[in-house]
Amino acid sequence: MIVGFTICSNNYLAQAKTAANSFLFFHEDAIFVIGLVDRMQPALDYSDFSSFELECAEVVEIPEFEELTKKYSIIELNTAVKPSFFKYIFEKYKADKVIYIDPDILVTSRFKDVIYLLDLKNIVITPHILTPIDDEFAPTDYHTLRGGVFNLGFIALSNYTKVQGFLSWWHDRVVKYGFADFSRSMFYDQLWINYVPCFFDNYHILKHPGYNMANWNLHERKLSRNNGRLMVNAQWPLVFFHFSGYKYGYPDQICNYLTRYNFDSRPDLKGIFSDYQSLLVANSIELYSQVKPAFGRIF
Repeated sequence: MIVGFTICSNNYLAQAKTAANSFLFFHEDAIFVIGLVDRMQPALDYSDFSSFELECAEVVEIPEFEELTKKYSIIELNTAVKPSFFKYIFEKYKADKVIYIDPDILVTSRFKDVIYLLDLKNIVITPHILTPIDDEFAPTDYHTLRGGVFNLGFIALSNYTKVQGFLSWWHDRVVKYGFADFSRSMFYDQLWINYVPCFFDNYHILKHPGYNMANWNLHERKLSRNNGRLMVNAQWPLVFFHFSGYKYGYPDQICNYLTRYNFDSRPDLKGIFSDYQSLLVANSIELYSQVKPAFGRIF
């Protein structure tokens, strides 16, 4: 059993639905879970999510959840519960392979490399970048290093009995140190994954450029089309694009902290961003983005 999942609060349900729909389009043999770190609201019509499994954080019975809702921002909270959702999904759905993607991801091909690797490995992760970059723009490899070598917009695990120890360790760390605070060397749940190659053995670092294309690796990856299929560097199929830092209200901006490129210098990106914007509109982003989440501090 293959299970894909994401985590969000009510205000991010449009992005989550977009990610879920795109995942299931290429994985008809899987189910997709939306982990809702929020309370169900009577004013919202959740029947729009009938194609997916909707699991509320309070049902998952996350240890220290009440404490986390008080000390963490909404983003910190949504990332700190990730190990608990992994455990819950493995157990409830009797899953063999569980694939997490951030809600701001658009899947464009089947995760065939990941699915194959999970037959052999228990942890699959992707690095932010495959080549160095250091100039007067952002982000550089220095900026990326502060947030972690690996990007936790994606992580895939297999064989629950083999990864229980990893999930318990990860949970313990993010409960205590899940803040986004560079001054204290903290960055959500992500920074801890730097330790995977040190603490664990049966892992794989996936360096396929088609996985996790995002603002931080645009210096090494360019999009094109071949017979209608999106390709990276004219050689690798794009598997998913991560719209990290993209703001729906600023459609002319690739990312709010990216200074190296814009759509004038990177016209290859215009198509996928325009498509993504349209999908968000179709999935009612104007409605969901106005909803105030029940948990987590908002800045």
